[in-house]
Amino acid sequence: MTDHEKEILDKIKQSTEKTPVPESLAPDQIMKMLEEHNSTQASEHIPKKHGFSRGHRMRGGLIAAALVLVVGIGAHIRQQNLSSDSATSSTKGSFSIGTSSGKLASSDTLETATDYDEVYTYLQSYQDELDSSSVTGSTDGGIVMYSTKTADNGARTDSSSSSSDSSTASARAVDTSFSDTNVRTESVGEADIVKTDGSYLYTLKANSQEISIVDIRSDQMKVVSGISLNENFQASEFYLSDQKLFVLGNMQNTQVDSDSKTLYRGSCTRIQTYDLTDINNPKSIGTVDQSGYYRTSRFKDGYLYVFSDYYIYDTITKKDYPSYVPLVGDNLLKQSDIYLPTNHAADQYLVVSSVSASSPDKAADQKAVMSENGEVYVSENNIYIYEYANSSILADNLAAKNQTILRKLSYNKGKLSGSAQGKVKGYLNDSFSIDEYDNTLRLVTTVTHNVGSSSQSNAVYVLDANLKTIGKIEDLAKNEQIYSARFLGDTGYFVTYEQTDPLFSVDFSDPENPKILGKLKIPGFSEYLHFYSDNLLLGIGMDTDENGITNGVKISMFDISDPSDVKEVSKYTLDQYYYSDVFSDYRAALVDPEKNLIGFPLSGSANQYVILSYDKDQGFQVQMQEEVNGNSYLGTRGVYANEKFYVINGNAIEAYRMGDYVKIDDLLL
Repeated sequence: MTDHEKEILDKIKQSTEKTPVPESLAPDQIMKMLEEHNSTQASEHIPKKHGFSRGHRMRGGLIAAALVLVVGIGAHIRQQNLSSDSATSSTKGSFSIGTSSGKLASSDTLETATDYDEVYTYLQSYQDELDSSSVTGSTDGGIVMYSTKTADNGARTDSSSSSSDSSTASARAVDTSFSDTNVRTESVGEADIVKTDGSYLYTLKANSQEISIVDIRSDQMKVVSGISLNENFQASEFYLSDQKLFVLGNMQNTQVDSDSKTLYRGSCTRIQTYDLTDINNPKSIGTVDQSGYYRTSRFKDGYLYVFSDYYIYDTITKKDYPSYVPLVGDNLLKQSDIYLPTNHAADQYLVVSSVSASSPDKAADQKAVMSENGEVYVSENNIYIYEYANSSILADNLAAKNQTILRKLSYNKGKLSGSAQGKVKGYLNDSFSIDEYDNTLRLVTTVTHNVGSSSQSNAVYVLDANLKTIGKIEDLAKNEQIYSARFLGDTGYFVTYEQTDPLFSVDFSDPENPKILGKLKIPGFSEYLHFYSDNLLLGIGMDTDENGITNGVKISMFDISDPSDVKEVSKYTLDQYYYSDVFSDYRAALVDPEKNLIGFPLSGSANQYVILSYDKDQGFQVQMQEEVNGNSYLGTRGVYANEKFYVINGNAIEAYRMGDYVKIDDLLL
């Protein structure tokens, strides 16, 4: 399930609390429906990519069906509760919807609240403006996404494990040659659904409530123990570091009413930590909760940085601070920890907390930024929250809508501090379209020119440390949009697409005067770019013909030794496959140039996992292409350890010998 889908389901839950739900609409049934539709792209509020003329399945219809079911039993959900594009243009504490000036985030500093009354005014004014607009409806009706009785947190020991095996960290360190999660920023760790330390596999099961620990030191895999989470805790992903497992996800808050019915009372984000010193008996050693639905996280220098979306749905009361001020742990955020951007309003927060790996029972620091469904990019030193201001509520002026608002927070050893805000024209494709380098921020965006039309172009921007534009190139690749981007030192690369795939190279050596170095046009497009060496750039995307009809998943290798003359030196098309999880989640890719290994899952007539190698003379060679067993909406991962390769999907693990990729074992959890 994508983050966007989770947000939609959570919004349905949080906006309906009093009506019992039919059994067919219980959470486990909804999750089952999602599992049966596990090959899709996330729905986005930015303009859609096109070119998938056959064989490309979307999840949007499933979510729409869920919404129809809700409406069918009398749920009247407010429009702004379901829209990811609700925002306003304002001055601090005073809101003006649809202003002709079209100004947004005109201040270059992030201001904090002086008191909770100011926070209340900010939120209530926004709500008043929405209530006075055309938005109508009632939040009294609806369904209840219920759950059953609460179970204790705790670890479990699998019956097949040996009680005499008391492995320690040193005993587990059989081989340091094992893969790690593919990350956006080098040296900044990311959570995932599968991890390995070279001796054990740690995998989140399909029910999202159990993590299995599997011994992989021999050819025969064996489950030695696992972790069973609270029945109301749905894990999204986890980290593995220094004999600790850090589990992140959403904790459902429930309450039993006078009729003994369990009512849903919203969710919070949970960070639960387990000690793995005794691999047979993991122990919970710390829990931190924070307001909002889990969005993402990062890990650096011994600290977790956790992001959650906290929506304000219910009626708020001025002196009832918990009704509208986020919590981290048991404490309300201080006024000085809440950032209220000067000219941008919203009815939700992006809550950010830090937790020390050595003290996982409390937060080290916390902040909250008012945000309109903002996305997150984390560099080595800073956090950038960016959101596309594209809403009819926001402003009448196209210029006000068609821009990305940026907020910058610095982070260091657990400490968080807001430092700047700014804006650029257009929207970002994803976090690879924004990159910090040498105290500047480089961005590539797609800009819409006319309301309700497909007229658009692309732009390059360079911002200084205060998020002021110091360099730009505009009006690039008209009527195309950016599909992927990657930056390396002073050079950036980005792919646009209409019917062919122009790969642009940009020189950023003079930040105030960025220059287009070259443009290579080839059929199809690359959804994901990954540097394979200093002179080679790998692209994974779709092969299309001159009419935009897709022929299959395409892998390209580009020679970038001369950025002004980029060449596609090799390509390979996987026929009858029309999607890969890599297109929406880069963590699904395993790219290791040292081992000459390129692995990722495929979707089409069947779900498969493919491994390729690359040789400058022979090009791409398929080393393995095997069907994936398992049907989990969580996705498929490939990892290697001890010269064995493992393909994991939900409760199914398959092991292959690296080199010839002969299957040597499988395991059903």
